[in-house]
Formats: sequence, structure tokens, C-alpha cells
Amino acid sequence: MTHSFLTPQLRGALAIAVGAGLWGLFWIPLRYLSEAGFGPFWSAAMAMGAGLPVAILAAARWGRWRSDHVRWMALVGVGIGISEVCYFYAVVSTDVIRAIFLFYMLPIWATLVDRVVFGVRLNPWRAFAILLAFAGLWLLLGGDGGLPVPRNAGDWAGLVAGFFWGSTLSMVRGRAEVDPYWNVASAIFFGTLFAALAAILIGSAGFSQGALSPALAVGVVAFGILAFWPSMIGQLWGARLVPATRAALLTMTEIVVATISAWALIGTSMTVLSVTGGMIIVAAVLIDIYGNAEKPV
Repeated sequence: MTHSFLTPQLRGALAIAVGAGLWGLFWIPLRYLSEAGFGPFWSAAMAMGAGLPVAILAAARWGRWRSDHVRWMALVGVGIGISEVCYFYAVVSTDVIRAIFLFYMLPIWATLVDRVVFGVRLNPWRAFAILLAFAGLWLLLGGDGGLPVPRNAGDWAGLVAGFFWGSTLSMVRGRAEVDPYWNVASAIFFGTLFAALAAILIGSAGFSQGALSPALAVGVVAFGILAFWPSMIGQLWGARLVPATRAALLTMTEIVVATISAWALIGTSMTVLSVTGGMIIVAAVLIDIYGNAEKPV
């Protein structure tokens, strides 16, 4: 009997890794929009809102609507929506690398929710993979400088974003029958809504000093359609096929992409420790995928 190399779990893992890798570049347009005068919350609302029409069209075309799943779609939408707003605020308002480090506490949250809500046991391989991944993160970020702790609102936003993302990954995996296209549409809708509300209540109801030129508007729309929506569908579609803690580990491809892009664009230094840390993260993900494969049922 032959077996396909691209098993459902491997396809899910690849979708998550690629989608998360795209997120490692999102700080670039968000910072540009914020510095152009729109502020962090309106920048997030614009970036997410640009992907909302295609998300709804894709859900209507390829998704499977079930009225008894509306509650779970809403829970996923609210959880991911809060995470999106907090994450986008963090990467705009504080140090990019520190914000991402705090966000990547998410495997711990995913593990706790898996254990408390769904009764999933944490076996030694998965515990080792998580510890190894965090050791890699420590080196990637230059661990000799000490453990980054929240220092401002942006730092706390990064930590909160990781909590909601990791927790929601557990819900997505625990209710894998809920359609991923509608989950993404719900997540983008609530993320756009929360970002706009935050802009009105915390920031400014207007666009401040920003000027939405035709060229900038085209760029925002292109970002939403070609980058944001594909990243979201990749991660939430893949999260249905792999355990939440493994999905959380796979999303660590973002930290590698973010660090390299920051080095290339704003001169962040890449040391031997940083490169070694990135390799350790990849090793941790591979250990978790291939050393902890689920038995077929």
C-alpha cells in the first residue's frame, strides 16, 4: 500500500508555517501606515479591512455554512480579532523583536487550554519541543541581554496577543469541523471592528494627519488580498489538522522572517547566536512534528 508524502497533518503544518512566515513581514506596511499619520489602530483597521471582502467572498464560494457553528465562529473571530489588534498595535508601538518574543509565549497558552478545556495530555516529546523552541528564541533574540519583560503598553499588547492567539488555536483544533473559511471571515471582521473601535475610543476618530492617496489605497488593498487573507486562511485552515501546541510552534517561522527582514531593512544585527537560535527553532518544530506523530484512528 502506498502512502502520500503530503499527509493532511503535513499539509496543515506547511500552511501554518507559510502563513506565519508572511506575518513576519506585516510590521513593515503597518509601521509605514502608522508613520504616515494614521496611527496604530487605524493602520490595523485599514490593513485588515482590505482583506474582509475577499474573506467573505471566499467563505461564500468555498466555505460550508452551518447555523449550529455560528457560536464557535464568533468565538474564534473574537479571539483572533483581539489578538490581531493587540499584535498589530505592539509591532507598531514598541520594539518589533521584543513584541514578537512576548507574543510567542503562545505555545504555553495553547498547551494550558488544550489541557484544561480538551483534556489533552502533554507528553515528554512535546514538552521538550516547547522548551527547545524557547531556548532557540532566547538565542535568536540575543539571550545574553536577559529575558525581555513588558515595559510599556506595546509590550503588554504583544503578551495579550499571544494569549488570545494560542487559546483560539486550541478552540480551532478542538472543533475542527467548523469551516476554516468562515472562521477567517469572522476573525477578519471582528479584528477590523475592534481596531476601528480602539481607534475611536483610545486613539482618534479621524485619520489624524494621514492622507490616503490612490497609490497608498491600492497598496493597502493589495496587502489585504495578497498577503493578509492568505496568511489567515493558511494558519486557521492548518490549525484544524494539527494539535494546537504544534500549530503554535509552527507559527514561530514568523520570528525568523521578522528578524531577517528587520536586519535587511532597518539594520538589526544578526549574530552567530541569532543564526543558531533560528536553527534550533526549526529543529524544535521538526522534533514535534516527526517525533510526536499522532497514531491513525
